[in-house]
Amino acid sequence: MIVDVVVPYRVNQSFHYKLDQTIAPNIGEGSVVEVSLGSKKTHAFVIGLQDSSDVPDEKLKSISKILQEEPVFSQNMLKFLRWTSDYYCHPLGEVFDAAIPRQLLKPKKEKTRKKANVTSDFSFLPRGKVDKPILTEEQDRAVSEILSPTENRPFLLHGITGSGKTEVYLQVLEALLSQGKGGIILVPEIALTPQLLGRFSARFPGKVAILHSDLTPSQRSSQWEKVFSGEAQIVVGARSAVFAPVKNLGLIVVDEEQEASFKQEDSLRYHARDLAVVRGSIEKAKVILGSATPSLESFSNAQNGRYCYLELKKRINQRPLPKTTFVDIKNPSEWFQSQTPWLSRKLVEKIDGVLQNGQQAILYLNRLGFAHFLFCKDCGHTYRCKNCDVALTYYQNPAKLKCHYCGDQRAVPLQCEACQGVNLDSIGLGTEQVEKKLRRIFPKARISRMDRGAIKGRKELEAVLQEIAEKKVDIIIGTQMVAKGHDFPGIALVGILLADASLNIPDFRANERTFQVITQVSGRAGRAEDPGEVIIQSLNPNHPVLQWAANNKTLEFYSTELNSRKLFLFPPFQRTALLRFQHTDARTVQKYAELIAQFTRSESQRAGLSCQVLGPSEAPISKVKRLYRWQCLVKAPSVKELQQVLRKIHAFDGQAKSPVKLAVDVDPLNSL
Repeated sequence: MIVDVVVPYRVNQSFHYKLDQTIAPNIGEGSVVEVSLGSKKTHAFVIGLQDSSDVPDEKLKSISKILQEEPVFSQNMLKFLRWTSDYYCHPLGEVFDAAIPRQLLKPKKEKTRKKANVTSDFSFLPRGKVDKPILTEEQDRAVSEILSPTENRPFLLHGITGSGKTEVYLQVLEALLSQGKGGIILVPEIALTPQLLGRFSARFPGKVAILHSDLTPSQRSSQWEKVFSGEAQIVVGARSAVFAPVKNLGLIVVDEEQEASFKQEDSLRYHARDLAVVRGSIEKAKVILGSATPSLESFSNAQNGRYCYLELKKRINQRPLPKTTFVDIKNPSEWFQSQTPWLSRKLVEKIDGVLQNGQQAILYLNRLGFAHFLFCKDCGHTYRCKNCDVALTYYQNPAKLKCHYCGDQRAVPLQCEACQGVNLDSIGLGTEQVEKKLRRIFPKARISRMDRGAIKGRKELEAVLQEIAEKKVDIIIGTQMVAKGHDFPGIALVGILLADASLNIPDFRANERTFQVITQVSGRAGRAEDPGEVIIQSLNPNHPVLQWAANNKTLEFYSTELNSRKLFLFPPFQRTALLRFQHTDARTVQKYAELIAQFTRSESQRAGLSCQVLGPSEAPISKVKRLYRWQCLVKAPSVKELQQVLRKIHAFDGQAKSPVKLAVDVDPLNSL
């Protein structure tokens, strides 16, 4: 018998191997075997069985070992994974490999298995059932529509912050579980949403498995096996959980569907939200995309009827949205002190009032460290990363200069490396600096930071969240970590320090991302009886994006932004793919990028396609990890045309055998 397999490497072909069928009579599509590939052995995935091969018999190797005779993928999953490979132009073997824990493919030892069971206890999850709240009229209508057997489209659940989207997920899932079905709940970053995880495990004790990158290999393998065996019917996880082997899948929820963290930025560059929609269609499962600020792509799909649009316009218990006030920090008279133009008198006064009332405040700034960079005031020299084309971020506690792209660190110098001067200073603002200043202004306040500099892992985050929930923290300073899904009734004030900073990023999604984060952060305020307040500090307080976000003018923003996207032919009105080129030599990568761009233009024209190629050009960050970077954007009016031209590029690149690494990013979210 001939077994057709794919291997977990960057190769776009399958391989034939011999197997005596009596050794593994139940082998089939989705089984896992070990094979010799060149001089090394590797696991491989079976994609077919046949009686003969076009490879001469004397050149055919035999399969070395059967690792998993029972197929690890169902027929629906195989169809789903093949679709993923085709759409993202990625080798099928690597797609299969991304969908299964590597630990499962190793020989099992009793000792290892016991360890996995112990470390997979997840004692931080709440135990025992909780009371089911009564739904509002809007929630009840949404649950009914989602469960309707006649509606098979994905659902866009557009609910303002605090409107109870999570309870809709819970009650839909409960109804489907009673029918013997399972569910997948995707969250942007599992480490940032322990509250959501807690609510599902409390409502459905013993039925929830967890899949995310913070698990050890043994934990991940153990949780995957719980799902594969049917012991766990529900999976809560980050983007990779979209591949979870849930039996009789009935529901996929993508919470905060607009979040960029659902997009994988290396290797298999998939978007979990889009894959959730595809998998739901294949499995005939309900799909809910939930958000207070939907992506323009999802909102457009709802407008044109591809998605069923459901809206939650009111907060639970009729709680009002927080009052929003702008502060123009161009005006020095608004500053708290002349040395702190980023901190207004009004915000300091409001924080003081909140502290006097025993309430809590959040200050949002999406910038790590103490300052943007360190420089010499004598000669102007700045400290930059030796591996990347970026300045090193200055940290004070502990003192260091750090690159956020390659992780390189160095000690803070005492004198300038260029002129030997000692007059060094920093420019810019980071969360460390905000914390230091507020500790001086409010010495008795209990202050915590929520950012990647202060919180390294899940346990540290849970400890901080617990302290906030128990009101052992008065002021929380954070990056986007504070905006994602947290529900703290004690938060009475949100201060947004540099609201318009993200509007100036060179990306056509800058307006959308700014609107989303302002709305999301603002929504942390006023979740109890007090309506709460939001102070937005800005250099341009009249900017329409900021005004729309502050006044909850969602439809006005979407209408204007969609018109702009349509005018300039950007998604959702065109399909795009970003071609990324990397090499250690700047000239080599430039020449190959120009060659591919010219090939793409000529092939598109020859085939009568309406594709447009922008570039190539140096990437905005031109060097990362010692690799020089160029890129070009391919735009097409349809998926079909884009896929057609990408296949031509892929074939040309394979024949060229260039030392330049070419990565194809379909539906890119990051253009830096």
